[in-house]
Amino acid sequence: MITIKRFAFIFLAVAVGIGAGVYRIADVEHSSAFFTNGCWKGSKNLPLGKDNLLTAQVTAFALFALPGTEAIYLVANKDERKERLNSTNDYSIEGNIHQIRAKYWSITAYGTDLYLIPNENNRYAFNNSNLKTDSAGNFIIHLSHKPKADNWLPTPKNAKFNLVLRIYRGESDFFSGLEKSSLPTIKNTNAL
Repeated sequence: MITIKRFAFIFLAVAVGIGAGVYRIADVEHSSAFFTNGCWKGSKNLPLGKDNLLTAQVTAFALFALPGTEAIYLVANKDERKERLNSTNDYSIEGNIHQIRAKYWSITAYGTDLYLIPNENNRYAFNNSNLKTDSAGNFIIHLSHKPKADNWLPTPKNAKFNLVLRIYRGESDFFSGLEKSSLPTIKNTNAL
């Protein structure tokens, strides 16, 4: 027969185990499977299904992720000054449409709940086919909870948020050197 003390100990052990598991899954930032390039964090060759912790970490923010041969997913939650993205600030994502050498790529904004950010314009992402650029292919995406001109991506009001850069069918040399490739920067425009 299980005594109350023994039951309490078992319950505590299970609760601590679950808590530790959730913490490790949520701690993607310190996972050795990911690289950092500027503001972006990602991985090229995720052993999904083979590494249980890594599989749980990836499915927490990319449930139906494609294999690395088809797509690469990069996440940003900090700007170039390593400060957490927060919609109390406005930001700009600056780059060149040709610097991401892939068939298709997109940048999407998400709330901390990992859902798209509701907005009246139904604008959730920009990609290499709908961005307005200058004649050389340079672009600026404005991140703000207040409407902006061209290439405006709405953020939540007074809340933290995340960005995901999805790259599909990238050129092989671009994918192989992704840790060092030139990627768009994320600047806090209030700090300029």
